[in-house]
Amino acid sequence: MATQRRKRSGLTACLAAVAVVAVGTVPLLPARATADSASEAEDLVRRTWYEGLPPESARALDDEAVARLVEMLSDPGEAAYHGNIALALGYSGRPGAYAALTTFAEAPVAGEVDRATFRSRTQVLLALGHLARRDGRALRWLLDAEEQGMGPPSWHFRHHRGPALRALLDERILTALALSASPAASRRIDRVIGAAQGPDAASRRRLRHARAARRLLDASSPERTPGVRPR
Repeated sequence: MATQRRKRSGLTACLAAVAVVAVGTVPLLPARATADSASEAEDLVRRTWYEGLPPESARALDDEAVARLVEMLSDPGEAAYHGNIALALGYSGRPGAYAALTTFAEAPVAGEVDRATFRSRTQVLLALGHLARRDGRALRWLLDAEEQGMGPPSWHFRHHRGPALRALLDERILTALALSASPAASRRIDRVIGAAQGPDAASRRRLRHARAARRLLDASSPERTPGVRPR
């Protein structure tokens, strides 16, 4: 009997020790989860998505993952993935995405750029459109950009240069406004349609794109995060 009691006592002590160790490791779990989420974010944006980066994957990103993407967007070594990174940040809807995207959009670029840079400079505008569904600051930025125009681009990519490139960027802003699915964007697009009635080729092109943006907005879901009040 004494021997059995000693065995049971020893087993109890071992189980207690295991319990202490298990409790002690609990605080380490968030650290591992953080590392995993950052790795998942890196994998998401570094993959080639032939049908487009999946919005649902980007919306599932947590704060740590978004923080990693913000770092990558400011890293020249990640330039090949900046387009995907911008879209992922826009889809995420996280508050930290706004500063990263607008800083990137406003960063000076000059001279001939490569394909990755051309893509990222246009994708960041669309990313702000997706973000504008949840962040009113992104919507205000796009409305201001449409009002003021992008200005003469100081960069070019192959035949995309000068007035033609500026028109392309202005069209991306209209598309981004349509993606926001907001009443303010709807009114602005209607205003552009009303103003683009000239007989010249530039006016016809702008009218054609504004009407396409109108159709896109009409087809977009009006769902937005409560509390966002576009002007």
